[in-house]
Amino acid sequence: MIKFRNYFIIFASVFAITAACAMQDVKAQDSMSDLIKRIEALESRPAAGGNVTAGKIRGLKIGLNLRHRMEIRSQDFNRTSFGSSTQSGANGVRTKSQFGTTGGTSAHATRKPTQDFTLQRMRLSFDMDINKNVMARVMFQDVRTFGDQGITGNGERTDVQEGYVQLRNLGDINSLLSNVQLRIGRWQQGYGNHRVIGTLGWANQSRSYDGAKIMYKKGNFNVDVFAWQIAENTTGGVSGSDSTFSQATGLDTVLYGFYSQYKFGGALKGNVIEPYLVVKAESSDEDVTGVTQTVESETRYTWGLRAAGKGLFGGGFDYTVEPNLQTGSSRYTPLNLSTRTNAKENINAWALHAEAGYTFKNLPWTPRIGYAYSFASGDDNYNEGTQKTYKQVSPTQHAHNGYMDVTSWQNIIDHQIHLNFKPTKKLVVDVKAHFFELDKEADDWYHVGGTLVNGSGADRFIDNNGTNQDVDEELGQEIDVTLKYKMFENFGVVAGYSHFFAGDFIEDTSGGQDRGVDWFYLQTTVKF
Repeated sequence: MIKFRNYFIIFASVFAITAACAMQDVKAQDSMSDLIKRIEALESRPAAGGNVTAGKIRGLKIGLNLRHRMEIRSQDFNRTSFGSSTQSGANGVRTKSQFGTTGGTSAHATRKPTQDFTLQRMRLSFDMDINKNVMARVMFQDVRTFGDQGITGNGERTDVQEGYVQLRNLGDINSLLSNVQLRIGRWQQGYGNHRVIGTLGWANQSRSYDGAKIMYKKGNFNVDVFAWQIAENTTGGVSGSDSTFSQATGLDTVLYGFYSQYKFGGALKGNVIEPYLVVKAESSDEDVTGVTQTVESETRYTWGLRAAGKGLFGGGFDYTVEPNLQTGSSRYTPLNLSTRTNAKENINAWALHAEAGYTFKNLPWTPRIGYAYSFASGDDNYNEGTQKTYKQVSPTQHAHNGYMDVTSWQNIIDHQIHLNFKPTKKLVVDVKAHFFELDKEADDWYHVGGTLVNGSGADRFIDNNGTNQDVDEELGQEIDVTLKYKMFENFGVVAGYSHFFAGDFIEDTSGGQDRGVDWFYLQTTVKF
């Protein structure tokens, strides 16, 4: 039985706005004739036309967001060793030895202690409508961690989370640009359901992008053409430890491509189709001397199409279908560094998410029940010269493959059952069950950020006794229960409990021990 510390969280927010107006009496000192002259002078002025407030701030909106979250997690699976099995590729390319060969040490033999901590995030934003052609936004963010330190993506810092200028109504410059806008700077960005490009708002620091995008919108169609990189020192950044974004530290990473959407009308109103292409280009100019093996460069093309909608078949049916195909190439530094030559591999991977649900609008609590299937390909042969492992790009990982964040959309099969209902107008209860399997046992188990959980890839594992053991693809099961309560207009509470049941794969790699994980959190958010 897991023993948890008692927490007493006191949250107080005081917001006061005081306004004072002073009135000054104006005495009529002019004669009636003088007053008439002034009125006539005013009437003789030309009418105010066009943008009379050009160069001045027409509107300023200030926003404040305060979020606190307490978390308790019984243990973690993030181990770095996995027995003594290896898979060496041709010329040493992508050898498994880089993932840990500690002489048969079990990946999960040592239980990590319970983690308990509190996260705090404060955001102060300024939205400025300068004129009809220009608007700007600045958002400052301060994040803090209290309790256990070293929580990935939740460091302590104050920074500019968003800061950009957006040019609108470009048709004033040229009629061909009448439906075009341009944004330059830093901002948070999510497309679709954030499965490919997302903000990762769950993390304390969240994720921002530095770059530019051109936005075109006409009627029911819109498209963004963009080029950016993840802002440094935010979650998934490109400096320091960037495992949630890049395959290896020290890589310079750029994202570019387009994301489009068409909204159907008529009988199909409420349905959308979203074709996109995201290119992730990584390169490194660092000295690889002494490095066993690393990525020198990679260009990965993610071709995708998302279709989603609701209102079909009686009005309560909803669906989402999103297939992905990845192509491109990677260049690795081989084990024999004396040759100083790179080994090239082609990329051929794919993924699919499909979900359907039905909301019973006439039943009490309007329950919704649904099923989802998520698949991302793995690689069972490292000697072929082709990468078959699908690599997530820059998603909001937490939202999709279990709230406990023990896996990612890589080398995974995830069967999901969803149940959602509303006991009151202010309370929403959400229950999700996940059934995880590895697509290829010879590939790896990837953490939520795309990093290796334990360097697990080998379909035959040498246990602590030196005996060859078959590794099962069953990773485990997860149950997530979430309660969302909107107490007041500007104040909400979210509470959640999750449990991960270890599957045969984990038991096979831990000497037969069942390693379950418990997680609880309580979050409050206030907005002004």
